[in-house]
Amino acid sequence: MANIKGVVAVLLALSSLLNIASVHAETASPDRMFDSVSVYGGQGANHNLLQLPGRIIKADLDWEKSYLFALGLGKERGTLGKSFDIFEDTMFESIRHGYEFVLVKHHGLQSNGEIGLANMWRTTDLQLGELGVNFGAGAGLSYALGTPTYEDGPDNNPARRYRLQLLALFEFEWSLQGKEDLTLITRVHHRSGVYGLIAPRHVGSNFLAVGLRFKY
Repeated sequence: MANIKGVVAVLLALSSLLNIASVHAETASPDRMFDSVSVYGGQGANHNLLQLPGRIIKADLDWEKSYLFALGLGKERGTLGKSFDIFEDTMFESIRHGYEFVLVKHHGLQSNGEIGLANMWRTTDLQLGELGVNFGAGAGLSYALGTPTYEDGPDNNPARRYRLQLLALFEFEWSLQGKEDLTLITRVHHRSGVYGLIAPRHVGSNFLAVGLRFKY
């Protein structure tokens, strides 16, 4: 019963985030809740979020035998400049915004499911010849459907696990000119307690992932 109540609570919270993302937003297809589908797989890395960029650049990653497979359903709502007056004529005017709902299955060191919803922000594409790339970042909530045994517990209670945590997504999206409807994504899938706000410090996980996105 406690698990059911927890799922209901997080679904209500995710629904609230979805409504917030829709306020004052422009959309080219108001009849669609989603306009992209992403599939990606990843592996856990034994580093905190701030360590990851340097470790990736050096190709010095401590991989762990924890894996995920995820489905992402996304929606792009417009640009900040057109959707929110405060961003007009600023450096953020052209930033695109929207949301993504993720469904995750873990295996290896943990076997639970995970659901999450994040508000997303994305830069315009940088063209490198035939190749285009943009950077996206998102933040929201993640709820583990089961016990996230791969994640560390707090120092004062190492056996304890926290199902509700922050969901943060960071990615580069790669496309070929003329084929922008099918893109490659390289992503960090991050869960944490937000420095003790949701769960204690040092609780969470980081996965490095790669996948494909289809836009329709």
